[in-house]
Amino acid sequence: MIEIYLLEQLVSFSQYKTLSATAEALHLTQPTLTRSMKKIEDAFGVPLFTRERNRLYLNEHGELAAKHAAMVLQEEKRMLETVQNHYRQLNTISIGSIAPGPLMEIIPLLSGSFLSMTISSEVKGEEVLLKGLYEGQYQMVILNHPVNDEALTSICCGSEQLCTTFPMNNPKALQSSVSFQEMNGTDFIMASEVGFWDEIVRTNMPDSHFFLQTDLDSLKAVSISSTICGFSTDLTLRIFGPRGNRISVPFRNKEAYTKYYCVYNKKDREKLSPALTLFKNRYPQDK
Repeated sequence: MIEIYLLEQLVSFSQYKTLSATAEALHLTQPTLTRSMKKIEDAFGVPLFTRERNRLYLNEHGELAAKHAAMVLQEEKRMLETVQNHYRQLNTISIGSIAPGPLMEIIPLLSGSFLSMTISSEVKGEEVLLKGLYEGQYQMVILNHPVNDEALTSICCGSEQLCTTFPMNNPKALQSSVSFQEMNGTDFIMASEVGFWDEIVRTNMPDSHFFLQTDLDSLKAVSISSTICGFSTDLTLRIFGPRGNRISVPFRNKEAYTKYYCVYNKKDREKLSPALTLFKNRYPQDK
């Protein structure tokens, strides 16, 4: 049986053409690589190389061996990924969302319902999320609209209202609501990962500038010391509370409010039943 590392080195030699270039790419000494080529040639039992003074070339048998070695390595990779994905699917609840807000609220709730499982999450675009759901990468995805077809179904899992945050001395902080139109042209501090909200605010306030912060601590620090407006939502206010020197005022535009829907594969209904029951009991469902 030929060891995998020998196949990897043969494929690399086929790619880099010389012992010196291959050894450098693999971080091996040239004598070590030479011994490996001799081992794999012995394992095949046929000559794989043409040897000239200080040079080694693959002959036609060697080219064929390298081609099949690459196929074996690709199949080994697929095998590992298949088994690892199967394990993760049985022991992990993977959730994808179009915005970070619902994950902040839902994941702590789900942790109590899936004590023996790992919960992983990430924020991606809708197209990526649905593709991942169909392919089994996610067990559920959170979108801002329901999806129902032969394979998928949905359940409401919350809502979110976008707000802007004003320093206390800003006159607009006294208003009960604001619109995108009246705030267009205003500078904003914004978290760098806000999912679909990024497109919402940029589309509706095209003349505004958005100064992105990569983490919540940085965002909080800048918000405290700056007079620039920012963003919050009713959801983040419930989780983190109001910032001491900021007043949140909701946007009244319809685009500033969304319902969230947990979209999942019908075949996973039993596995996800604790989450589905939680959503049904906690959030008002569509009639």
